[in-house]
Amino acid sequence: MTMTTLSDDGYATLTAAPAVHLGRGRSHLRRLLPQRGSWPLRRVAFVAVLCAFIGAILASYAVPLFFQLRGEKLLVVTSGSMAPDVMPGDAVVIRPVNDASQLRLGQVVTFAPVGTTMLVTHRIVGLTSLKKLDKATGEPITVNGQTIYEPYIRTKGDANQDPDPNLTPAASVRGIVLSSYSGWGYALSWAHSPLGRLILFAPPLIMLVLAELRSRSDVMRLLVRPVADRLVPRRRSDADEPRAATEDGASREAARV
Repeated sequence: MTMTTLSDDGYATLTAAPAVHLGRGRSHLRRLLPQRGSWPLRRVAFVAVLCAFIGAILASYAVPLFFQLRGEKLLVVTSGSMAPDVMPGDAVVIRPVNDASQLRLGQVVTFAPVGTTMLVTHRIVGLTSLKKLDKATGEPITVNGQTIYEPYIRTKGDANQDPDPNLTPAASVRGIVLSSYSGWGYALSWAHSPLGRLILFAPPLIMLVLAELRSRSDVMRLLVRPVADRLVPRRRSDADEPRAATEDGASREAARV
């Protein structure tokens, strides 16, 4: 590439400028960009914040999945009927019940009371059996002259003075409580709520978009920046003066002829 500059006395000087070779890939372009002194610190802060958000998102999904892979389930406690062992906002891990014979007095179980779909976690304080009734007629069901019985449990919250008013069929028990984790329920409920998902997902996405736009802006600034701005103009030296004078005299003689 050749550039032409004019000196104060009107002579033109041709200066060869080195060609700028733009390699392939962004890494090569970034090496050509001007370096900023605070960029490394900002990069560390950017990566740290981004990793924090991604870690929170992964944890909110990985924790329930971990227990699910073990054949267990994580539930959030919303009332204080089992205080002080289980408080509102705690999370309990339950193991599904396959047969009524697995139920014992003193166990804490999660069940759905008769006529509702809401889950309740209370302690078993009684075991009994009742005649199984036909839903259409209300009469006891018999097989070969023998009455069929089905198991029921009586439950009570540790913080309640009286047992629950109704017996619960053993078939309505969802699982036996194995352990509880303080405060996990609040965190998991918030993370899976619409507001929680918005707060967890929006900032990292915005950060990634802004980082991409900034990278593209730096590349475009490099590509459109005049090459002459990065070159130092060459000044004429004293050795060039005699040659310039000779060339000037030759030009005037040619003009006279």
